[in-house]
Parts: sequence; C-alpha cells; structure tokens
Amino acid sequence: MFKLWYKKPASHWREALPIGNGHTGVMIYGKKRFEKLCFNDGTLWSGYPKDYNNKQSFENLFKIRELIFAGKNKEADALIQEKLCGFYSEAYMPVGEVKIKISSAGISDYFRELDLSKAIHTVNTKYCQREAFASNPKKVVVYSITAKHPINICVKMKSKLKAQTHTDNNMMFITGHAPDYVAPNYLRNEIFPVKYNENKGMAFALAMAADTDGNIESSSKKITIKNARVITLYFVTETGFKKFDEMPITDTDTVKQKCISRLKNILKYKYEEIKKEHIADFSSLFSKQSISLKCKSDLTTDKLLKAAKKGDDIRPLCELFYNLGKYMTISASRKGGQAMNLQGIWNNSVRPPWSCNYTVNINTQMNYWGASSCGLDECIEPLLQLVWETVQNGKLTAKINYGCSGFACNHNVDIWRKTSPVKGTPNYMFEPLCGVWLANEVYSHYKNGSLQNYKEKVLEIIEEAARFAADYLVLKDETYVICPSASPENCFKKDGNTCYTDYASAFDMGLVVQAFYNVLESSDDLELKADITEKLKRIAPFTQGKYGINEWHTDYFTPEKGHRHFSPIYAFYPAKLIGYNRDKEQTEWIRRLFKYRLDNSSQHIGWSAAWAICIAARLRDAKTAETVTKDFLCKSVFKNLFCVHPPYLFQIDGNLGYIAGLNEMLITEENGIIELLPALPDSWKNGEVKNIIINGVSITFKWENFKVTSIESNKPIVIRKVHLSDKIIKSETVSEEN
Repeated sequence: MFKLWYKKPASHWREALPIGNGHTGVMIYGKKRFEKLCFNDGTLWSGYPKDYNNKQSFENLFKIRELIFAGKNKEADALIQEKLCGFYSEAYMPVGEVKIKISSAGISDYFRELDLSKAIHTVNTKYCQREAFASNPKKVVVYSITAKHPINICVKMKSKLKAQTHTDNNMMFITGHAPDYVAPNYLRNEIFPVKYNENKGMAFALAMAADTDGNIESSSKKITIKNARVITLYFVTETGFKKFDEMPITDTDTVKQKCISRLKNILKYKYEEIKKEHIADFSSLFSKQSISLKCKSDLTTDKLLKAAKKGDDIRPLCELFYNLGKYMTISASRKGGQAMNLQGIWNNSVRPPWSCNYTVNINTQMNYWGASSCGLDECIEPLLQLVWETVQNGKLTAKINYGCSGFACNHNVDIWRKTSPVKGTPNYMFEPLCGVWLANEVYSHYKNGSLQNYKEKVLEIIEEAARFAADYLVLKDETYVICPSASPENCFKKDGNTCYTDYASAFDMGLVVQAFYNVLESSDDLELKADITEKLKRIAPFTQGKYGINEWHTDYFTPEKGHRHFSPIYAFYPAKLIGYNRDKEQTEWIRRLFKYRLDNSSQHIGWSAAWAICIAARLRDAKTAETVTKDFLCKSVFKNLFCVHPPYLFQIDGNLGYIAGLNEMLITEENGIIELLPALPDSWKNGEVKNIIINGVSITFKWENFKVTSIESNKPIVIRKVHLSDKIIKSETVSEEN
C-alpha cells in the first residue's frame, strides 16, 4: 500500500496532500479547475535570538525545594510560576499560497494521488495530467502540466504575512518579512498577538519561474500562459535565517536575488532529468526498509477510512499509514534542514497550534522514534543539529536559571533554540530535564547505528545532559532526587489543593538514570563517570502505589485518571531501564498504570495513541495494541491521514510515532536478545519485514500462520525461542537463545 488517492479534490487544508524536500514543504489541493499550493520553508519563523534566562530562578530555587520537602507544594508551585518562568517561544510561519487557474483542460475522469514510494503527486483528468514533486537534490518544487490540447493558465500568489507580489518576465515573486513576535494561539486575550513593530523579523521570498511551449504574459500581480500543451513551474523559497544565534537578514532583495540565482540554474535542466533524479534520491531512502502485511485494497483512501470504521480489514490502512509516516519523515527532515516541528514542515496559520514549535516533553522526540529502525540515518541529522544547538544555549540556562553545569532545556524550543521556561502553570512551563530527554533520544539513535559520523557531537550532548542531571539532583533523606519535579502536564491533589510539582517524579528519575547509563557506557570522562557512579548508588528508586508505578515520590491522587501523557512509564518505553523479562515486578507496575490510564481515557489524541501502541507492544499485549491501533486510525486521522489533536488540529507526532509502534509490535529487543512478533494482532496472519534496524543490525524475516518461517541478518544476533516455526530457515548469523 503505497498510494493515497481520491476521486475528489481537497476542499480545505486538512484534505490536501503534502510534498517536501526537507527544506520547502507544500500542501497540494488538486482542484479540478484550478490548483492551490500552500508553501512553507523550514527556516521561516517569527522573531530573532532573544535571552529569556532568569536570574530570579536560581535565587528562589532553594526556597522552592524547602517548601516541597516541607510538604508545602501549593506554595512552591506559586513561587515557581512567579519566579522561575521565562517567556513564550516563537512560531513557525507560512510562506505563501499559489493559485493556478486552469482553463480548457476538462474535468472528467478526475482523480488525484500521492505515490509515497516515489514522492510524486498527480492530478489526472481525461485531457490533462498535473504532476508535482519537491526535489531534495535540486532544492526545488516542480509543478508540471501536460495537456492533450492547448490550455491556458493564470498564476497568482499571496501571503498571510506582510508581503508584496511582483513579476519579472517569466518569474514571479512574493517577498516580505516574518513578524517580530507571534503570541501562542492559546493566549486568547492578546490585543496584538502578531507584531511587526521592531522591524527585526527575517526576510523571506517565494519565487516561481515558468517554462512552456505556450506564450507567457506577465502583469504586476500575475503570470498568464496561453495556448500551451506543456507547462512547467519551478518554485524555490529563501529566508533571511542565518544561524540560531545570529540576527536574521531583513533585506528582501537579498533573499529575492538568491531565489533568482537558483531558478536560473534550475532552468538549465530538463524536467524529466530533475524528476528522474528526484525519484532516485527519494526512493533510495524510502525503499531501505519495508513492512508488508500481505494485504491489498483498491479503495480510495477516504473509502478505506470508512471501511475501517465499519469494521472491515484494517491491515491495508495500517500498512498505508506506516508508509505515510516514512514518507513524511523523508519529506520533512533531510540533512542540512531543520528538524521536524509539531507539524513537520507543513503549516498554514500565522498563529499555528502551540506555535508549531518543538515541544520537547514528548512530541519532538516521538517524531523520530522510528527513524533509525527504518534506516533513515540522514533524516535524523536535523534532530542531532537541533539538540546540539540547544546544548549551546542551554548551558547558559543551566548556569543562570539553576546554578548547574551542563545544559538545561524546558519544554518549548524554537529555531532560535530557546531553552528557558515559558509562562503558565508549572506542569506545563517547568521541565528543565527535557534537554536530558533530547540527549537520551540522540544516543538511542546512535546506539541503533545512526549518526556514526557525528560521534563527537553525540558524546558532547549526552555528557552535558548528564552533567546537568548530576548537578540538579539534591539529597533528601540521604537519597538523590530531582526537586522540584513535574510530570508533564499532569497534576495531583494534596490537602485539598491542586498541585503541579513535587520531588522524584518517575519521569524525571527515569531521565536521569538513563542519561547516567548512557555516559557510563560511552564516555571517556573519568571524573564525570565517577560522580555519576556514586550518585547512582543513592538514587531514589521507583515505587508503586494503588494503580501501579507512582507518578511522583508517593501515591498522590491524580484528578485526570486517563491522562494523555504516559510520562511515568518513560523508564519502560522509550527507555529500557525497566525490562519486560528482567524486571517482572516493576513491569507489572507499568502494566497496571498503563491499563488504568487507558481504561479511563475518553480522548482520541493521535500522539497519545501512538505512544500507547508502543507501550502495549513492549508489554507483549497484542490485543491492546490492536485495539488502540483501530481506535487511532478510525477516530484520530483526517481524510488525508494527518494525525488529529482535538478539537480539530494537525500534529505530525502521531503519524511518526505510529512507525515506532508498528515496529515494536513486530520486533523488540532486551539485553541483546531479539524477540520477533511480540505483539502480533490476531488478524495479521502473514507478513514480511525487510531490513529493519535494531541494535545496529539489519534484520529481514517472514511469518506465516503467526509463526516466523525465515530470518536473516547482516550481523550475528540471538533471538528468543518464541513465535518460531518448527521449520524456520535462518541465516548463519542467527542463533536461538539457550
């Protein structure tokens, strides 16, 4: 299942289909009589480098710890909210929209499709074919129209930002500026939420060049092409972004001239040459790894969704959704570009949901959970760069805000690598160990064979994270704990009060221990390792309560029983501190809390469902993994299969987290032992996995009648004796556990 296709055009943005080259993203509507293209550039953000570090934070940190240890959590929360806060992140901006009116092309026999394996978008009618793709090698977006008889088109551009449109012969431009500041969309009472008052926002440009066998006419606001059978439109974007710690270019002519230079170079190549190069480049990444559930369907994608909701075979949708996640990763995250934000690279709003930033208390990490397993090494490089740059700013935050070495990062990051907290209640704004989570994720990809050419950066990241964690620990009754400690976005009741922070949350303690183990495993810094080793001897252990593992140091009542975050389970997934086979008692604590959350959840949030699939799979709970998968795909995706966050918002993390979830259902590992089909649904009788990466090893296997019939690997592995056929065929590199 490699194609999304429809017999109707998109009626709005959430039905349009995405293309991207890791730098420029486009949403394509595929209208019958005209085309609408919505452009983004990965570097177009509001604002500029700003310092929101807060000296008052460190000055009040010890008082807050005293209050928490004295049981005065409510007072501590108030002081955190007042004194340990910072300011909001900046927002990811849309570049502009292009409308192409098409005359005399005919609309009969219409369909549109997106080929995920080749990254080609097609709109077909009886007399006309339109193709679009975003080339990474050429850094250009191409829109081609081929007609059986002469047609006319008219092209117009506009932007939601402060911008101007103009033409020059066969070229057309939007040039403008990003705002100096954009308030988050959840600040409802902002009088001036979008500000241009400082004139410091970066310049940007969207440029188009036309190549055709017809006649080109241009006016000040549009380009018209008449009597053409072949029309090719080339689009490029540029911004004034330079570096995360440098002021952006504000001169629009500078970015415009860059666009002109690039387009002139592009026009030297033939369309078919650019297309062939694009397909080869994209397919080489997409085809590295694959999963087949041995199913097929000829239904349009919207009907495939309806069929799943009626209870029909969901395997085609599962497979298609998995391939879409891989497609989106390759399209949105390429070497030299920016990491995927909350919407990857696609956004149409000046005040997007949660500023379309890097929300690093789960969402950014989840974006990449499945990438290294799919062999998408180059797509992980932007994440590494994001984290490394965050380390540079985060060192100052660690020192000023918390009096610690290493680096700290709270839960909102932007292109300027903001690391201080935002404003708001502490369970949202205060989480200085989010940088530790980012570092742990980078190291997990490194261990899985990715980022091998960036060893020095990886080591710097994990060492700086461990230094902060070690310094931020404090002693409580001769035991090291994190204090103050939140559990992302959750709260608890104490003495009749709603409280947000305590000490030793399972989330924070899991992050710290994982960071310490990473350094002990890989670093040559003997002094750091000695400090870590001593602190590990006295680190606060996980504890259990009525509903399983305790979210904080003790068994507090949490009002939201089905909370969307599974943060207390971090040590089990995505970390592996608690092993399914190794730590049976603590695994049962995980199972109980997980079940409690799911049983009491009434929300259908895409990213939360993806996380739940991952956890259920690692728990070897096939039934729950399958149930959550069905609910997710039937209730939490739009018609274009974009992931839904209530009430009706797009977030990409659910799309991408699903990759990791499906991988975990089919293959997992603990202490170097590979287990195949740990959470195989009852309806997935047969299937095949090719070249999935686990522990840096490429593994291929097939199963029939729920039993693995063959397995091979490119390096020696040991597999558990479960779910294996009596007549299994193994390569010489595969052995079974004794």
